Amino acid sequence: MPYTVTRRLHNTFGKKVSRYLSYKKAKKMCNEISRGMMLLEARYLRSKMSHT
Repeated sequence: MPYTVTRRLHNTFGKKVSRYLSYKKAKKMCNEISRGMMLLEARYLRSKMSHT
């Protein structure tokens, strides 16, 4: 295989790996944010309910 073909394949593989890793990182971030929002909402709603 010529050098350019192997470089192209490696570049494609690298792009796929980086896309997969960035997807996992974004998903983890989203889960952490939604968990924090749920805790905040629960605390806020609980305090609202006790005052009424």
